[in-house]
Amino acid sequence: MERPKPMNQPFRTRPQLICSVCGSADHAPFITTGTMMHEGESADFRFNRCAVCDTVFLTNPVVEGDLGAFYTEAYLPYRGETAWGRYAGWVRRDDERLNAKRVAWVRRFLPRDAVEAAVLDIGCGKPDFLAKLKSSERAHAVGIDRTAAQWGDSKYSSLELIEGDWRELKTERQFDVLTAWHYLEHDYHLSATERACHQLLKPGGVLIAEVPLYQGLLQRLQGPHWQGWHTPRHLTLFSVRSWKHAFPEDRWNHLEHRTSGTLSAFTLWWLGHHEKRNGSWSGSMEPHFWGLVFWKVALAPLFLLERFIPLGIQTVVLQKKAHE
Repeated sequence: MERPKPMNQPFRTRPQLICSVCGSADHAPFITTGTMMHEGESADFRFNRCAVCDTVFLTNPVVEGDLGAFYTEAYLPYRGETAWGRYAGWVRRDDERLNAKRVAWVRRFLPRDAVEAAVLDIGCGKPDFLAKLKSSERAHAVGIDRTAAQWGDSKYSSLELIEGDWRELKTERQFDVLTAWHYLEHDYHLSATERACHQLLKPGGVLIAEVPLYQGLLQRLQGPHWQGWHTPRHLTLFSVRSWKHAFPEDRWNHLEHRTSGTLSAFTLWWLGHHEKRNGSWSGSMEPHFWGLVFWKVALAPLFLLERFIPLGIQTVVLQKKAHE
């Protein structure tokens, strides 16, 4: 049952009584966090851990229709490089390296005998990854998101971009690869998502998903300030065991699981560090740039071990079975 909006709170929450991945009612409190990357009045959000699949999930998520209160024009990912003022070029180059890594992941699973492979990016946001993919691979690149993010830019003109709920996508096309870069942790309807992914993929096609890993070292060090929680936008924090419950083995081959990803866990650490210091999110980030550089250099020895030590990011590759 939804509860009414308090007078000073522009959103409603609803109770989540069962695990968002496996549906178990056997779970216990894990951590409470405040409102993150947001400059309005803070609220408490409570995560429980499932005893069956180790998934950590939000027990009082914001009603989906009210979540817009946390996606304002000041939201840092929406502002991107422009938030960093004179250092925008540095941030742009970092984004380019990130997208090159993502293209490299996808390239491994594109069929080499196809005239043009088909790739769908779920929750594409500002579709720089797809633009990079399109420029380097023979691929029909499709992106879908609820909100257009600078899609009018001419560099995206060769992409097919769709605004709306991707689970309601009406198409006879099936895709060779689906990508979900930090999307699934936001998803309100994971079982419907699994079915939609299965339907949209060709037999033998793959889903590449990257999400935070709460079982990493940084969550233990930063506790409620770790940006992987990103409350209330993140609803589900997947464990290593979550995937076989969310994507059943009678329908999916679990090809790879890595406790690292294209996004460095340092990013989540630094955002959590900024959160703990009560740093501003809506103003210019320019004054914080050299502090970020200092910490990136100082902590480089730790983050060089990211592929070997679980720090806070994970990536999975799931293949739709050719025959069920």
